[in-house]
Amino acid sequence: MAGKRPTSSDVARLAGVSQPTVSMILNHYENARFSEETVKKVMDACEKLNYQIPCVRRQNGDSVKNKLLMTISPTWENLHYVRLLNAAVAQAEAKGYTLAAFASNRDSALEKQFVDTALAAGAAGVLFLYKPINRAALVRLTSQIPVVVVCDKTEIKNANIVVMDSEKTGILIGEHLLSLGHKKIAYISTELSERFVPRWLRLEGLKKAFQDAHVSPYNIRVCTPESEKMPDTIHAGAYETGFYLGGAVLDRYPEVTAFVGVNDMVAMGVMDVLLERKYKIPRDYSVCGCDNTIVSRYHAVSLTSVEHFSTHRGQEAINVLIRKIEDPDGINLASSVQVEYVPKLIARNSTGPNRRKN
Repeated sequence: MAGKRPTSSDVARLAGVSQPTVSMILNHYENARFSEETVKKVMDACEKLNYQIPCVRRQNGDSVKNKLLMTISPTWENLHYVRLLNAAVAQAEAKGYTLAAFASNRDSALEKQFVDTALAAGAAGVLFLYKPINRAALVRLTSQIPVVVVCDKTEIKNANIVVMDSEKTGILIGEHLLSLGHKKIAYISTELSERFVPRWLRLEGLKKAFQDAHVSPYNIRVCTPESEKMPDTIHAGAYETGFYLGGAVLDRYPEVTAFVGVNDMVAMGVMDVLLERKYKIPRDYSVCGCDNTIVSRYHAVSLTSVEHFSTHRGQEAINVLIRKIEDPDGINLASSVQVEYVPKLIARNSTGPNRRKN
């Protein structure tokens, strides 16, 4: 029947297992053991059916006693995540909570370890600043305490999420560079793989902007550590990646007139290699970033970038998490909340008209 909410029995039928098996997997029964294949079938069925896994409700209407929150970030090297964290910490403290922060490096084993830590410490809720890799750990966590994820809007369904639109980010940058006459550009990215959906979506947004302007998306040169054979001896941080790949573009692709860094730190690496080689920005090359971090606003940098309203998203993520935690009757714990902020291009001095014919 249209509009009928899926049940655990529906999940069991689709996964080809019994309903008690679904219940034990989703509620993480301590004495129950299932193969990874069975767990994956159940989780895939939940996602396909948009089945909402209910959180464990507080019993007898007890108020929240543990004011500990945990946040898990993929890294602290990227200033985008530092900005999110600072906003989350301030908002949590304003609400009377303490927030502990961990960095997982997108490692599945570390995510499981942090989930174990959160549950063992009796954390009231957990905030992920990215889409978790370990789905089993995430399912286990969401079945017991409230969880909020900050990610791209395409990455997770049926969950409490505060989202950004990475494709729109690429579109805004593409339209901006095209308006300045740049039709041959380089997209400089750290690792591009299925684990990093926003990086792909920013590239897809660039391509869409070019297609809509009737310019070939093949004019976008995609450069990664893998494609340009970046030596393993170089620390593959965001800044170092931008510096090395920016130099590689200068050496190999003379037709390029503008660079897009997958994030601000990558873009600043590109800017530094340009300056080291005595090029002028934006007279000789234009450069764009993607996160509008604090450094991009410095007058000496003045990097064109895209504002994702990270401070607002960090604050709202904590607000959503605490509302889930403090719901007195558990009524809203099984419902999903999605909050989206629309990105905005901030044009600064690192971009200007293309002075070359291409």
